[in-house]
Amino acid sequence: MGRVGDAVCRVLVGGHVDTVTLERARRDSLVVINDPWRQYSSFFWRLVLAAVIATGGVAASSSPVIIGAMLIAPLMSPMLGCALAIVTGRARAAARTLAVTAVGAVLCVGIAAAVGAIAPVSVNTATNQEVLARTAPRLIDLLVALASGMMAALALVRDDIPDAVPGIAISASIVPPLCVVGVALQAGDLTAARGSLLLFVANFFAIQLMCCAVFAALGLGRAARSEEAGRMRRVWYVLMLVGALVVAVPLSVTSWGIIQASARERAVADITVAWLEGSDYRLLDFDMEDGVLSIEIAGTGASPSTASLARELDEAQLGVEELRVIPVAERRVPVG
Repeated sequence: MGRVGDAVCRVLVGGHVDTVTLERARRDSLVVINDPWRQYSSFFWRLVLAAVIATGGVAASSSPVIIGAMLIAPLMSPMLGCALAIVTGRARAAARTLAVTAVGAVLCVGIAAAVGAIAPVSVNTATNQEVLARTAPRLIDLLVALASGMMAALALVRDDIPDAVPGIAISASIVPPLCVVGVALQAGDLTAARGSLLLFVANFFAIQLMCCAVFAALGLGRAARSEEAGRMRRVWYVLMLVGALVVAVPLSVTSWGIIQASARERAVADITVAWLEGSDYRLLDFDMEDGVLSIEIAGTGASPSTASLARELDEAQLGVEELRVIPVAERRVPVG
């Protein structure tokens, strides 16, 4: 490998990946199937139950339940296996693990739709916080997926950090977004389904990209030097890089929208607080939707004129088309 390669291996895994560790990694990631009934039954039973639990957590809007589903969900294994098979030049294993990933993803969506249809509590995709948390992915989600992919790759080829796997399962949210896709499709909310599917796709591309980079840096592909293996790796690397860049575009748009919305909210709050100075009123809350700004203030006596507030909001160009000020009377408690 040379001095540079040896240094990289020491930094990443403390030395070279030995044959025993590599064979274990191949079996754990489904690259090697030497006991199909045991390996596949374990994978699919864990996947089915994780999908049911995650969907129940979404329906109940319960984060702890969803985290529990993440801990048992096995979909990361074939994703790691696909990257490992690509780097080591195993075309058939790469195709098989990719197929297992695709089948697992479709199964999660189907199970979630079925559970959503028979659940006694209907899921309102417009207000459910667990749904909303996964329908507008941002650039930070792509960054988290890249870091999770690197940690997953290191955990696969190191036997001294097994405790990292549950954390990886939680940080790289894979099954819950797929369950939200199923629930949203069952509810007829295609926008929510698309957003959550985008989160899963972003996770997939980022994890593949980082896992391939780690495995290649460790020199795991040096034994597969055939022209076919090299071509397969190059094509896959390009596809994953392009895929990650493509999904980064809508993620950037969402991130920029969130930044603008936060800046707009701060400006509204600052202008409203300044407008209320010198009066007996204070800002309680405000909400802006479709250009309609509703401001709730609390105090005593006559409320300040809204004309000056409307003028300042208009000068700030915050997109306020209609202003509604809702005064709430407060009773003063006598002192002494």
